[in-house]
Amino acid sequence: MTMDDYFYNGELMKCYEVAKQVTNENEKKLANKYIKLLEEYDFASYPKPALSVETQHAERADESYPESDTVVEIRAIKDEGEFSNRIKELEAIATTGTPNERANSFFTQGELFLFAHHYNESVHCFKQAVKENPNKAVYWGITGQTMHRFGWMPFDALGYLEQAINLDPNNARWKWNKALVLIQLAKDLQMAPFMANAAITLEESLAACAEHQRSLKDAIQNTIDNMDSYVFS
Repeated sequence: MTMDDYFYNGELMKCYEVAKQVTNENEKKLANKYIKLLEEYDFASYPKPALSVETQHAERADESYPESDTVVEIRAIKDEGEFSNRIKELEAIATTGTPNERANSFFTQGELFLFAHHYNESVHCFKQAVKENPNKAVYWGITGQTMHRFGWMPFDALGYLEQAINLDPNNARWKWNKALVLIQLAKDLQMAPFMANAAITLEESLAACAEHQRSLKDAIQNTIDNMDSYVFS
């Protein structure tokens, strides 16, 4: 695949890596354009996952992951003092724990901020979780999903979703979110290749849905059904 192929398919890190390896003078101008663009979105400093070293948990019927169980437990606490102590424990672990413990702490804090509608703080914590443990697809995926839903630039969201899909290629939710970002880019930039790749990604995400993911399957199908409403000028 070419740099353009990767770019329009939302595989921005692959586009970036290919661009850095270009030696052909005729392709240098395009390669430098991609390098400059993607480095503005910090692709040069992304944490590096080590593939196949982490168990990637499947999404459960209630759309949760085991990594979110601590959040559910903390939010169920009614006593203010106990709640405050748990938050202090979380913050302490983020400083003194092992990398996995720090990652889990940051992810939990990120979800708590998300429930409290503090989206900047949420994304900051999710990115810290990725930095501490870049091998969990759910950390990358939730980061990208949150970015897309709450106003970050599409290239920011795509970068994180790409890594989530690389780590967990059969996860329907990350593919659906990627398709949504590609649709946004197609609308914003009036570039048909983004929409074509979004359609392919939606079909892949629908095929990847497990039997228990009925609400996700309905959401993906609804996106597919409404694809025709996007008209290019």
